[in-house]
Amino acid sequence: MSVNIDFGTETILQFGSFRFYPYKRRLLQGDRPVRVGSRALDILQVLITRPGEIISKDTIIAQVWGATVVEEINLRVHIAALRRALGEGRTGERYITNVPLRGYGFIGVVETLAASPATQLRESQLSNLPVSLMGLVGRDDFIRHLIAELPRTRLLTLVGPGGMGKTSLAIHVADKVRAHFTLTCFLDLSKDPDGVSLHHTLARMLGEPTGQPALLLLDNCEHLARVCAEAVEHLLRLHPALHVLATSREPLRAEGEHVLRLPPLDVPKTTELSLEQAMACSAVQLFMQRAREVSQRLQLRRAQVRAIIEICRRLDGIPLAIEIAARQVGVLGLVELAALLDTQYHLQMPGRRTAPARQQSLRATYDWSFCQLSTSEQLCLRLLARMRGAFTLDAAVDLLDDARLCPECIFAAVHQLADKSLLMVEQGERGLAYRVPNIARAYILSPPGAASPAV
Repeated sequence: MSVNIDFGTETILQFGSFRFYPYKRRLLQGDRPVRVGSRALDILQVLITRPGEIISKDTIIAQVWGATVVEEINLRVHIAALRRALGEGRTGERYITNVPLRGYGFIGVVETLAASPATQLRESQLSNLPVSLMGLVGRDDFIRHLIAELPRTRLLTLVGPGGMGKTSLAIHVADKVRAHFTLTCFLDLSKDPDGVSLHHTLARMLGEPTGQPALLLLDNCEHLARVCAEAVEHLLRLHPALHVLATSREPLRAEGEHVLRLPPLDVPKTTELSLEQAMACSAVQLFMQRAREVSQRLQLRRAQVRAIIEICRRLDGIPLAIEIAARQVGVLGLVELAALLDTQYHLQMPGRRTAPARQQSLRATYDWSFCQLSTSEQLCLRLLARMRGAFTLDAAVDLLDDARLCPECIFAAVHQLADKSLLMVEQGERGLAYRVPNIARAYILSPPGAASPAV
């Protein structure tokens, strides 16, 4: 039985969790575009319009390649690519069959639908957001806040130190609010060293002003803060319906910017807790999730629970640091992992192979941040790293007074270090206090020969 397609209308062919739009030549799984080559998409169109029939290889080749002479191996290669795109072998679903010496057929149940106005609107909501493969832990309040604020805030910058999970949170929230925007654009700036072509890139992504609501997610803006501020202000004036969500280790300081600082995950206040009590804290929840992914036989005794709490506290509740540490449990063990944090070697613990270069170890993360500092800021941070625990602004000034810096430079450096998320600002009993995070201190005080940063 063949399927009639009017290529001038919004005909939709639905099978399983997939929807194929012949007129637009688009294949979606749920609301996500499926990456598939042009030839494979042509083959799908030939097969799906005659579901249940076995179509000869010669017929498929003639319809897909026309008069071009191709070998049968080309057809097999594109069939294999199409099967991978449809998830055959992973999901248990099977859509394409091969009958030796005869040809191929589409064996899935195909429904022919006409797109409703609501469906057409939803499909016009284009997006290039990356797909998140892991869920978020301990960020429910921030997700709700961002979802409420983003549609009514034109420029919102999510700020925090490296490894705090800004990118994951921003992508998650942008995906949640996609229904509010016709166009959602994602741009990772970490691979752009100088931002020379940023204005051109953004203009190409957004196109001419249309009056339709659009969301731009600018990721990793810290090394291009000034360029990003200028570009964003220009775009917001040019596109009256544009909203921008940025992630950065410091605010852009652009006109109309709303800044939301992302804090660490919750850590236990004391090590004398049961596992059930400790699991009330999001840092411990994340550690246990990642540890059990690499060590299914994780057996917890009292000393090991204490070690988990100590690890999360020593790592400042920073998600990336906790994830990297948790993945070493299967090799080191919990107590041994906690002891490793007393050395600088934990900075070299490997992260995911597929992570960006700046997140493949804690040292790489802080290399990225340290390189964004001025010479005076680097000097001040090295001196402040000698202070353990929280300290006041006056104590910082006293320490830095003999660093051959003028008082104005000292105040500016402390302010900038806090702005760039390398000094934590805490509310103490006597007012605001500052603290160098444990990982940053370990990085700064690494002994010579351990790739310690030079000033």
